[in-house]
Amino acid sequence: MIDEEVPVLIVGGGGCGLTASLFLSDLGVRHLLVERRASTSVLPRAHYLNQRTMEIFRQHGVADDVYALSAPLAHMSEVAWRTSLAGDGELDARDLHRMDSFGGGSTAAAYAADSPCPSTNLPQHRLEPLLRRHAEERAPGMVRFHHLMEEFTQDADGVTARITDRTTGTTRTVRARYLLGADGGRSIGDTLGVTMDGDGGSWNVISVHFSADLSRWWSGDKVLITNFVSPDGGLISRYGMVAMGPGWGLASQEWALHFHLPAGIELDLGEEATVARVRELLKLPELDVTVHQVSRYTPEAVIARTFRVGRVLLAGDAAHRQPPATGLGLNTAVQDAHNAAWKLAAVLGGTAGEELLDSYESERLPVARRSMEWAMFAFRNHGVLHAGLGLMPGAPPETTRANFRALFADTPMGETLRARTAEVFATQRVEYQAHDIEIGFSYEQGALVPDGTPRPPLDPMGSVHHPVTRPGHRLPHAWLTRGTERLSTHDLVGRTGGFVLITGPDADVWRPAAKEVAQAYGVPLEVVAIGTAADEPAGFRDEDGTWSAVRGIGDDGAVLVRPDQHVAWRSPHAGTRAEPELAAAVRRALGHPGTGPDAGASA
Repeated sequence: MIDEEVPVLIVGGGGCGLTASLFLSDLGVRHLLVERRASTSVLPRAHYLNQRTMEIFRQHGVADDVYALSAPLAHMSEVAWRTSLAGDGELDARDLHRMDSFGGGSTAAAYAADSPCPSTNLPQHRLEPLLRRHAEERAPGMVRFHHLMEEFTQDADGVTARITDRTTGTTRTVRARYLLGADGGRSIGDTLGVTMDGDGGSWNVISVHFSADLSRWWSGDKVLITNFVSPDGGLISRYGMVAMGPGWGLASQEWALHFHLPAGIELDLGEEATVARVRELLKLPELDVTVHQVSRYTPEAVIARTFRVGRVLLAGDAAHRQPPATGLGLNTAVQDAHNAAWKLAAVLGGTAGEELLDSYESERLPVARRSMEWAMFAFRNHGVLHAGLGLMPGAPPETTRANFRALFADTPMGETLRARTAEVFATQRVEYQAHDIEIGFSYEQGALVPDGTPRPPLDPMGSVHHPVTRPGHRLPHAWLTRGTERLSTHDLVGRTGGFVLITGPDADVWRPAAKEVAQAYGVPLEVVAIGTAADEPAGFRDEDGTWSAVRGIGDDGAVLVRPDQHVAWRSPHAGTRAEPELAAAVRRALGHPGTGPDAGASA
């Protein structure tokens, strides 16, 4: 007997599941979210929110609440490497390197030019309650924590799941047309027999979340992360620490300290021993420390061979897991949910064909693989930095200390060593200045019409972003004005699932074509004309010429943008077949059968 029916069942109430819930609510899709835990995460593990994620939050009315709690850019614009936080020895509390990060300092102009949203920092244990509040407000009674999915089966028409309320012990049977697996890889993928490929992990990472007043010793008001490379050697000589708020910079009250342990090594992780360990590593023997949580995890770099099995879509950690370097895990998960949500809404609403859901895997799997590989690359590159300091595995402590003395020496060789250190450490921009990795990902096939143009230049170090309207790419950001109104091109795409056709000032051909296509396919399709100051009647004005530089179309051309702010198709000029070409592009973007790979393409 079926106790409850919903179009979508979301399993998992972490960042991926909660964002999927609020996206589906905005898209008008009724759904049920179940989470086995009684509360959101108590761990601060995931914390960095990149520009693309904040753009998605902006689209769905969450960004302002996140910014109200999160670190201002001024307090996360620098990353430091030091020998220790404090101490009075000759090699204690010495800077090794500093790097501008996350859109601050020397990177500020490029980040600000390419997005309406700065990146930010909000630990998971503060972000998830905020997301849960938004999800519950938009879907009252349908976000259920302390509910465990015991098992599920699927058939050609949907999924049947047994769900137990862990508070009351009551088990109910839920029937859904689709299941979104956002359970962190705990069971759904295994039940489906989905293989995870990659590196299963060989590190044992200990994380300590604690409170302490470090305002006298922290690396600076601009610093979010400090990486430590200790000249003392010993079991733990490489470790990192992140400010966790709720104040920021020197005012941060909470911290997360992370260190690795070699395989087979165990430590006492009791409260008293952990307090002593924190004091020892920071070289503050009298520090007042309150330990909140001690956790351990094994960073992995694995990805599912498929993201869709029948009526089940896998997202977030259920589909891919990577080391924390570059902060791509949570961000990629949110972007998975964003991609899946509009497609589920279109299929369930009857405007899209079932084939549209195939594009979820063809689009997101390559992006997730790139993110996973990049995270592992950035994670391992820390070893390059240590080698650049002259540190060698197995070297005796006296040799290590001699290397550090030489590095800091006021000698010609000391100057050379410091110059080498700066050059080698600069390669870690792959982690802290990964601007193009964060916002430059694109889809080469899927719910889009390729136009045969080449990809933009690719920065192999992942920093330099080239905005384009090439199909599959994220819509470039540009500031627009209309009278006293000022908004981003991203703001043209609403949260309720409509498409947008952005044209040049000569939009007369496109308006009737868009009206016909919208009526034919039952999909909202708004036409927005963007002109220059001289074309004010066109609608919006390109504030500073940014849009004109990247639009990739003539004054009579058009760019079709999907509900997830990615370009589906573009036509450099209107030509004589505007309506049939636009119709073919919309059909392709909605996954309707009979639309080949070149449908709707323009010369």
